[in-house]
Amino acid sequence: MEVEALLVALDEAIDNKKIYQEKRLAHADSIERDLEKCPPKLYVKKCQELFEALNDFDGKRSLDALHLIEKNSLFQEDAQLRTWVRLNQARVYATIGLYHRADAIIDAIDPKRLTAEERLNYYHTCRCVYEKIADYISDENVVQEEENKMISYFDSILALQPAGIGRDITLANKEIYLNNPKKALEIAKRSQKKAKGKEHLYLYSALADIYGQLNDRPNQLYYLAQTSLEDIKNGTTEYTALPHLISALYEERDIDRAYRYLICAMEDANFYPARNLAMEVTNNFPLINHAYDVRQAYLVHAEKMKRNSLYITFIMLSLAICVVFYLGWHHYNAQTEKKRADELQKALEQAEIADRIKTVFIQNMRHEIRTPLNAIMGFAQLMSNDLTPEERELYNGYIQESNNQLLTTLDDIIDVSNMEVGTFNFNFEDVNVDDLCTYAMENLHELLPSGVEYNYEPMQAGLTLYTDRKRVGQVLNNLLSNACKYTTEGFIKLSVAHTIVNDCIYFVVTDTGKGVPADKAEVIFDHFEKLDHYSPGLGLGLYVCRLIARALGGDIYLDTSYTGGARFVFTVPKRHQTPAMPSKTDSKKP
Repeated sequence: MEVEALLVALDEAIDNKKIYQEKRLAHADSIERDLEKCPPKLYVKKCQELFEALNDFDGKRSLDALHLIEKNSLFQEDAQLRTWVRLNQARVYATIGLYHRADAIIDAIDPKRLTAEERLNYYHTCRCVYEKIADYISDENVVQEEENKMISYFDSILALQPAGIGRDITLANKEIYLNNPKKALEIAKRSQKKAKGKEHLYLYSALADIYGQLNDRPNQLYYLAQTSLEDIKNGTTEYTALPHLISALYEERDIDRAYRYLICAMEDANFYPARNLAMEVTNNFPLINHAYDVRQAYLVHAEKMKRNSLYITFIMLSLAICVVFYLGWHHYNAQTEKKRADELQKALEQAEIADRIKTVFIQNMRHEIRTPLNAIMGFAQLMSNDLTPEERELYNGYIQESNNQLLTTLDDIIDVSNMEVGTFNFNFEDVNVDDLCTYAMENLHELLPSGVEYNYEPMQAGLTLYTDRKRVGQVLNNLLSNACKYTTEGFIKLSVAHTIVNDCIYFVVTDTGKGVPADKAEVIFDHFEKLDHYSPGLGLGLYVCRLIARALGGDIYLDTSYTGGARFVFTVPKRHQTPAMPSKTDSKKP
């Protein structure tokens, strides 16, 4: 099959991805229901089937299935079962990025006490775990140590494996690891005709790595697409080949496919927190998203130019005829009058806009200040009556809530005024990102609706940045409070990642609320703009957030590719570079 035909098949598979994943989920749910009425003798076997159904699909539920086996009495009696559980726990922990826990499990197992089959599984697991760990090691001494470990694991596996396809695949992977692609290719080609079932997937993955080392792009694309196609059809959410295929397509300038596959990977990176996949998505997203936007803008512009070429030609001919027939003085007079009319029209439009903004401001101020003041006055008057302690405490709460609402309104107005005239001050310092995000999450915990999950997922621990702690916290507080306001079920998640490309920290707030219409993606960042006229506030929150973000050298925008609710992306440079203060005209994203 040619590469293009294979990519077309992959496009179709991605369209049907939900079907494959739902089938797999239905199978796992069926096994889980069978556990409730399963005889004790078959319980552990059913739990193992549940794990196999969830492995590389849902990390949390995979660990839950293993935990069910640990609670069974057979776990303490059967040494082989304990080894099986521990090895699979190590695999899952390594996949989701808990490397220390995976390493601890591996170190706690003595291979000398295992059977030949268990030792083979043990060394396979060790190789997989340390292959993932090695990607995040920077110390040269540690790297050499881990490379020696990997080679010893390959040798141990080869010593235990009988002759056949499995041994050839292991041998080919060892040669790939040792950077001997020609020798690895010879072994893989020899085994390709004999492979069956899942052996094809392992061979495709090995061949993709081999041709990548040989810089043979067509064959690399072919086998990356083959491996990705098999992964999609298996319903997996932990991809090994898809991120590399995305990078290769981007380098080949197939931007549309690279962007589409990246969105596919982003969806599943959120579902199954595989660290390798999440990091690949984080690194690829800014470049590919920008290239996709540029390409789409170019296509729209080209289509518009093509459609209007006839009209432009006609207008130019008309103007040429006018120049020939009309006297210079008449032409000059017409142009002068036109210029005056345009200036008057522009002045009129600006006056109408200013009047409209003033009217909206006064209407909002009248409501947003009068409402809490009326509440404060009313409940303060009630406090003079003879009240029970419970009523007094309740009225005190209402007064405090109205007071906070009034202070927030006045703070927003003062912030906008200061930033637009350039008198807004910043206090820059080194800030721990984890502490900042944890405080922001805890500060708004009381606003969280009942039944909504609320969590913080750092993609890289220990990040610090040099910025204004208060203003970054103000932006996070606004985004999280908006998420709490519009989310009634599902989850609210704060994610943080660091991109090396532009040395920026990305704060991403994702919720499953009612979302923002695509045509409002930029409008919501204007002053006095709200999604509806019934929600409280002046509509200054996101406007202030964008002013702060750009004053800090970053930006804030709505990710319109996410359709499960709303996803806001707030970027801040890791090291602050003093920019010019934003003005009113700069408040919109270019």
